[in-house]
Amino acid sequence: MSDARVNLGDILAGVGSALAVVDLSSGKAESYTFDAFAAVVENIAQSMDVAENQRIGLLGANSAAFLATFFAVMRRGGVSVPMSTKFPADLIEYIEGDAELVAAYADEALADLLPSGLARRALPRLDDSATEPGEVVIPVPGRPALVLYTSGSTGRPKGVLLSHDSQWAMVERMKRVLDGAVGIVAAPLYHMNGLLFSWSLLAGGGTVVLMPRFDARGYLQAIHDHRVSVLTGVPTMLSLMLKEQDLLDTLDLTSVIAISVGSAPLSETLINEIREVFPNAHITNGYGTTEAGAGMFGAHPDGVPVPALSLGHVQPHVDVRLVGGASEDEGVLEVRTPAAMSGYLNLPEKTADKMDADGWINTGDIMRRDENGFFYFVGRDDDMFNCGGENIYPGEVERMLETDARVAECCVVPVADEIKGQKPVAFVVAAIGQTLTEQEVKDVALANAPAFMHPRRVYFLDTMPLAGTNKIDRSALTLLAAERAAPDRD
Repeated sequence: MSDARVNLGDILAGVGSALAVVDLSSGKAESYTFDAFAAVVENIAQSMDVAENQRIGLLGANSAAFLATFFAVMRRGGVSVPMSTKFPADLIEYIEGDAELVAAYADEALADLLPSGLARRALPRLDDSATEPGEVVIPVPGRPALVLYTSGSTGRPKGVLLSHDSQWAMVERMKRVLDGAVGIVAAPLYHMNGLLFSWSLLAGGGTVVLMPRFDARGYLQAIHDHRVSVLTGVPTMLSLMLKEQDLLDTLDLTSVIAISVGSAPLSETLINEIREVFPNAHITNGYGTTEAGAGMFGAHPDGVPVPALSLGHVQPHVDVRLVGGASEDEGVLEVRTPAAMSGYLNLPEKTADKMDADGWINTGDIMRRDENGFFYFVGRDDDMFNCGGENIYPGEVERMLETDARVAECCVVPVADEIKGQKPVAFVVAAIGQTLTEQEVKDVALANAPAFMHPRRVYFLDTMPLAGTNKIDRSALTLLAAERAAPDRD
């Protein structure tokens, strides 16, 4: 049968007895072969009282129990609704009502966050004893598989409704790339990055090494201990690992052959530092959104090498266009892809704002395209702010500052100004072994960009703060900038 008719909960079927999951959530490695993990999922599924299309909440840190329960819900025809462990109780209560959850499975430590009127169930103990296979609901095209809720940093979170076939459109391509790979998953399984990576590894016969959360030293040790071959993450995760020099000196990381970085492109400085630690790794900048999926960019059809800072060339299965810019080669990225969401749950007007009747999704990401068709991330359209009548895109300033070899990471945020409305402030992490001053950072900007783009203040950090999805926490830095804002009006 075609993959459009495959239940996402049946990813493990027929793979065999190779190592599927290594669970580090208890502090020690607990391993499951494909046969054993398939039995675990089947036993959970058969214990469930879930009707087709019922939505079931999931609340917990990354673990084999969480992943297996996720699969089990979908096998029964239910819709998995993972919830951020960072959400407070009032947001979880909102999700319960918005998604019309009939029950929720939760870690014991988090169960009290669930509304009292919701049927609470503990994430099950894992039983890998052999059992007769139960019925797997075969989805028709468009049948919902899961709902992923946005972070809710700018109001109530939106539920992104995703079908079995839309997710298989990505898994089918990625499983071939990840055939037999060992990947480490520290991104939360309530987020698309961690889920898609896990699904694709398991569908390709690879191994998922599950960490409950990202910790630089634990992550590095797990790479060494389990001979991990593929990493995905964000620049700040890699920057944090590079600071653990005492541990790095004791580890063998030559097993890593591929590193895919999302959220924001790597700086050339950080790329060079990563290559020293992971000498056998091919490093790429990835791109994706919950609404539109991933895998839109990749290799050039004529074999032209992908520039280090590029996202790649658009792939044949995706239609793209850039709108609202000065030319067709710059502007906000709109895409039409088989991995697209079905819509925002219970929000038809917001769905229409995001996706038109022809299936074009406005990503809100500003891109530019070079003469070879390679795409480059500039910044978020909604991050743009105005300084004295000039529009400033933080990502554009960040990429420019990161061209200096002394800058490993940069995050630019606005602060209020009585005269100019808002003005840019930069937070900078210096490259390993490098020092620079506030004025030197300003001089880089003044030498390479219009004067209005230069940061009026520069603050140095050892590491960037991370939000729950392991991305740079811009909201936290915006608040910090406001606290530190100086009264000068330069």
